[in-house]
Amino acid sequence: MRALAAAALVLGLASTAGAEMRDEERVIGNRIVRIAVFDTFEIMTVGPSEYDQMQVLSGADVELVPLAGGEDSTVLAGQPVLVAEVTGTHSCDAGDARVYWAVTLGDVPMPEASVATCEPMAASVTGSGELLLQGKTETWVWTPGKGWTAPGN
Repeated sequence: MRALAAAALVLGLASTAGAEMRDEERVIGNRIVRIAVFDTFEIMTVGPSEYDQMQVLSGADVELVPLAGGEDSTVLAGQPVLVAEVTGTHSCDAGDARVYWAVTLGDVPMPEASVATCEPMAASVTGSGELLLQGKTETWVWTPGKGWTAPGN
């Protein structure tokens, strides 16, 4: 009886741990964006169909960052763009290690530019069509073809 109870407990804990990391799929523009769990990593792929996918990013945890207004993507430079956060990429004295990527979803999906930080950032689009990342102490602007810059630099 104890062995049966122990086995049930182990199975229950295993299913709870597995529920934390799970595969995700979204349609953004005319692309399918997938984040799949592989061992202890997550891999983000993008493609025009379920079977035609290209690996774009990977890391301990990959998340799509919602843009202000609830949009998952916006059209910049004539193609959809999303912001992805990859955690566990470097070490921080305070806060959690994060890298934010601007990913264009054109014919060849590309992580265009990254910002490494130790604080959570929110994403939005400026009136002039630039992507804005803003945290408590940092602000970054992404301009298509020019990458991330800190305002005033």
